[in-house]
Amino acid sequence: MSKKNKNITRYTYESTDFLGWRVSIQRCGRIITRYFSDLQYGSEEESYRHAVDYRDSVFSQMANHRQNLSAYMDEELAHLQDLLRRKEKGDDTTEEMAH
Repeated sequence: MSKKNKNITRYTYESTDFLGWRVSIQRCGRIITRYFSDLQYGSEEESYRHAVDYRDSVFSQMANHRQNLSAYMDEELAHLQDLLRRKEKGDDTTEEMAH
């Protein structure tokens, strides 16, 4: 796998309605996973671009929080859980990048 695709996996399974990319990053015993749907972003290329941007943003934030990486990972996981709760409640507002 090329460095460009590190931590990014393509999902194209016929048995699911989801087509897109998954970003998965594990550090400090925590796993951050986020999906980027082709349908949501308009094309395979756009969903991939958003996945790469997100991954790069998380890595950048991790570098900025090196002294307290566990706290950053906990904060990012809480943020992603909040996004999921809002989506389940029908709030279609999407946030593009990690905060």
